[in-house]
Amino acid sequence: MTNAKILSVSEVNQYVKTLLESNSLLKNLVIQGELSNVKRAASGHLYFSLKDSGSKIDCVMFKNAAMGLKFLPKEGQKVTIRGSLGLYLPSGQYQITVRSMEPQGLGDLFQAYLVLKDDLEAKGYFDREHKKKLPDIISRVGLITSPTGAAVKDMISIIKRRNPLMDIVIYPSLVQGDEAAGNLIKGIQAFNANQSVDVIIIGRGGGSIEDLWAFNDERLAKAIYESELPIVSAVGHEIDFTIADFVADLRAPTPSGAAELVAEETLSIIRALVMQKGRLIQVMENKIQKNREILMQMKKDFIRFRPRERIEEMRLHLDMIQERMIRALMNRIKNERLLLNNYQTRIEVMNPIQVLKKGYVRVTDKSGLPIGSVASLTVDQVVTLRFVDGVVDANIQSIKEN
Repeated sequence: MTNAKILSVSEVNQYVKTLLESNSLLKNLVIQGELSNVKRAASGHLYFSLKDSGSKIDCVMFKNAAMGLKFLPKEGQKVTIRGSLGLYLPSGQYQITVRSMEPQGLGDLFQAYLVLKDDLEAKGYFDREHKKKLPDIISRVGLITSPTGAAVKDMISIIKRRNPLMDIVIYPSLVQGDEAAGNLIKGIQAFNANQSVDVIIIGRGGGSIEDLWAFNDERLAKAIYESELPIVSAVGHEIDFTIADFVADLRAPTPSGAAELVAEETLSIIRALVMQKGRLIQVMENKIQKNREILMQMKKDFIRFRPRERIEEMRLHLDMIQERMIRALMNRIKNERLLLNNYQTRIEVMNPIQVLKKGYVRVTDKSGLPIGSVASLTVDQVVTLRFVDGVVDANIQSIKEN
């Protein structure tokens, strides 16, 4: 005992940490379990425990990894995590540093959701330019939802409380199950066919991903995208996102929130109309006064500037300019004609044909080059003699120099 090395607590923890983090199996753990005590820190890190029927392990998912999550981890949710086992030195507790996390049992559905989301986004279904604005004044709203659920009761209650004058048209539809998407599509088509409402709310209360799956249907997304009427999506709770939410012209966090969006309070509408009326009257009065001032100024200018007299003066001035231009043009033509005649005379004088007419002959060799001296000739050489009226080939018999 006396020969044993005495270690500090930190040294022990560091040694254990080194052992854990150097183990290849513990570096690449894949574990399934149930989430417990889920907390998201202000820093963005996610802290939770992963448990089964017999044990639990503390876990941490740092901000960079947590930002890549495609779902919101919830208490009691079964998940599959990938990460490495390590030791937190200050407390001496081992924990898993999680790199990725997927919901267990929902992996296929969630993957299908992501694939469809990426596909529709690439096709432009989510583009902001395609979103339609809600009308400034909504007098009739269409609800496509379950006629017996709590969501429709909440929406009706809120709309009637905020705006008793607004009409509500309900298209009863399934909101869960295999036939739900088809029902929802028929509701959208019916409202668009008769144009009986100003805006459509489509949605239901919260639930699991299986419960909300009808709102992830590609056919429904296409119907929402092609709707001529603006559509507000109100599916589930604020943390629930479906394909319908991304395609819709406006997303409300809840059905109640959708009702508040479309049903502006009656008093607010009346106040807005009164204010708008006052602004319009003021604008028109200002416009009339401004135009009256402009008219008066134009009248004064008309009298001061004597436009008729000025027009007559300008007409006389234009006549004088026209006469000068014609005279200048005629002089220019006369001078150009004299110059042209002079050039023509000079050309005639320099024309070689005129020289040939006087009896001269132009001598060239076979290639057509002119011969200007006997020095360039040889006996028996063939030359060409060009007269004014023709050409003769000749043979040199003898050469005599001056």
